[in-house]
Amino acid sequence: MADVDQEHHLAFPRLDETEVETLAGMADLCTFGDGEALFRAGERGFPFYVVESGAIAIVDESGDEPRTLVVHGPREFTGDVSLLTDRPAVISAYARGGCRAYCVASRDLRRVIQEIPNLSDKLLEAFQTRRILLERSGFVGVRVIGSLGDPDLTAIREFFDKNKVPHTWIDADEPAGRSALESLGVGPDQTPFVACARGTLATRPSVAQLAECIGLKRRIRTEPFDLVIVGAGPAGLAAAVYGASEGLATLVLDRFGPGGQAGTSSRIENYMGFPAGLTGADLANRAYLQALKFGAELVAPVDVRSMTREDDLHRLECDDGQLVRGRTVLVATGATYRRLPVAGCEHWEGAGIFYSCTSVHARSCRGGRAAVVGGGNSAGQAAMFLAEHTPGVALLLRGGDLRKSMSDYLARRIERHGNIEVLRHVEVDAVEGGRSITGLRLRDLRDGGSRSLDCSAVFVFIGAQPRTDWMPQTIAVDSKGFILTGADAARSGRWPLTDREPCTVETTCPGVFAAGDVRSGSTPRVAFAVGDGALAVTCAHRVLSGL
Repeated sequence: MADVDQEHHLAFPRLDETEVETLAGMADLCTFGDGEALFRAGERGFPFYVVESGAIAIVDESGDEPRTLVVHGPREFTGDVSLLTDRPAVISAYARGGCRAYCVASRDLRRVIQEIPNLSDKLLEAFQTRRILLERSGFVGVRVIGSLGDPDLTAIREFFDKNKVPHTWIDADEPAGRSALESLGVGPDQTPFVACARGTLATRPSVAQLAECIGLKRRIRTEPFDLVIVGAGPAGLAAAVYGASEGLATLVLDRFGPGGQAGTSSRIENYMGFPAGLTGADLANRAYLQALKFGAELVAPVDVRSMTREDDLHRLECDDGQLVRGRTVLVATGATYRRLPVAGCEHWEGAGIFYSCTSVHARSCRGGRAAVVGGGNSAGQAAMFLAEHTPGVALLLRGGDLRKSMSDYLARRIERHGNIEVLRHVEVDAVEGGRSITGLRLRDLRDGGSRSLDCSAVFVFIGAQPRTDWMPQTIAVDSKGFILTGADAARSGRWPLTDREPCTVETTCPGVFAAGDVRSGSTPRVAFAVGDGALAVTCAHRVLSGL
């Protein structure tokens, strides 16, 4: 009970007189009649309100009937993380009785967040906790109707999870799902079906269409940025935090949403400062909000297609036709896990074969055994997570040493876990099943023998392929496609300048840096990626100052 009271206190604090006076100094005092809307779900760019007298009711209108969530009284305030992310509101606000409120424009709220630490902390804590409580409250949000085994449904839900979009999944194969489809006049062949806010509907939408549907897409300003970051994993987000906090006009572009590969991790326990551990999604969300706090801009989903040099600026062309110009650029696009090298396995990708492990993916095998392929930390974290949500987990290793690529603490936990079986010296020879996976055929790498393994889902974490196919030829890469930086860039013979050496994370294209898993010689750990991102900002300062 104490935890519930503490959460409520954090989510709905009352401002003191000094804090109200501070906000009143940059606000208009607005008057609203009973029942008048201050803002509605689906609107963006709405103000931040502090109640001076009367009350403001916060109403959830995403369900079948409106539902009042909370009523703000004097010295209390409206808003949640949508005010920081510049996304459409997910709830509505209405005056109760005669209401007077201080109306603070979003640009002025950002000044408060950046310049007044104590008030900033109170507001940020409240905004984040409110979103958590909203999602727990039975909030419907965006409705998604689809079948569990549909890879398109998996992609939609993964996109929503990564971008913190509140949503409700309705199983199209259950009576409630069939009834919902019938009432909407949608056939089973038109799923997944998404019912967004503002009455917008989408049948089998792409990621770009989803972003339009829920109001995530926005235009990028045309003025040059000091630092353009491509990729919103730990390296890119760290650079955004340090760059924006040090006064650089900073833009982050990502093809999917904040988090990168680390954002799909079910649990990270060896990152400094979080002794209890946290999910990759939670870490990414904290970093995302921190970057926004300092004034960084993040646009997703947007895919960079090409980059060219134009005078003293780097010109990036995006898949939606937008052009971005940056004085410096950080490539932090990371790496993806290699596809399982088994004939025909693409048939089950997203519907039994997965390359990340979140609660969305875990639901696909809650009634059966899961197989995890790989020996690194991501594979180990996935095995531990799945072991708590499935009848059993088989961890498949090509070698015999669990600690070769995995942290010792994680290897010890796996060895002691009664629900995890470690199979050494094996590789997947074939995937078996029909509409869904029923098992794997494994080959013993020592004697060539074969055995069967029953499982309902396979999670693959093998190797890494850098995301560098969009980059210009002026950026040198190693034999595996990872970007050369610093001393390696200088030794490549491709460094074009004679008046200075490349900075530590600078590529063979002056003013373009690389950080995180995409960089040759990097260590695949969150802390290393964060360090790379911070160092890239130091290098950007040097380039911008002409050193």
